[in-house]
Amino acid sequence: MQFRLPLVAVTMFLVTGVSLFAKSPSGGSVDPAVWVAYWSQPRVVLYGPEEKAFNENMHEVTFAHDRFDHALDEATLNADVQWLKDHPNAHFFIEGYASATGSEAYNLKLSGERAWWVKQLLIRKGIPADRILLAVPWGMLYPACLEDTEECHAKNRVVRFAYSPNSSNTGQ
Repeated sequence: MQFRLPLVAVTMFLVTGVSLFAKSPSGGSVDPAVWVAYWSQPRVVLYGPEEKAFNENMHEVTFAHDRFDHALDEATLNADVQWLKDHPNAHFFIEGYASATGSEAYNLKLSGERAWWVKQLLIRKGIPADRILLAVPWGMLYPACLEDTEECHAKNRVVRFAYSPNSSNTGQ
């Protein structure tokens, strides 16, 4: 019962305030082209060689239209699992995304289901749950492609992994 109120508050914030994350410092919406450019570049390394290795070895998990419970490339997902097993100190976030087809609410839900499904699969395959800091849905907020084509939509139907420093590799 004591966790119910914070859970409700966080859920309400995510559902009603998610567009707050897509604002520029001046309060206007960020041009989606900024995100297309961001995803086309190598990730910036802030925490050293462990993060660099994580970014180089963990790959996006892709999904079919309206699907969350089956990765299109099982081999890539299995390679991610193996890399995580071989690097037991790596902690990370799971970020779910969706294409721009459908409503914002639907895509937020679908991207959350994708992130949750990947998290559960990793746990079933032997990755300890405490290494997964958060599985978060971003819906269609941060697109990798803006064109209204199937090829472009496919680039946005992904789950990405984001490295997180932890006490064993930050000296804390």
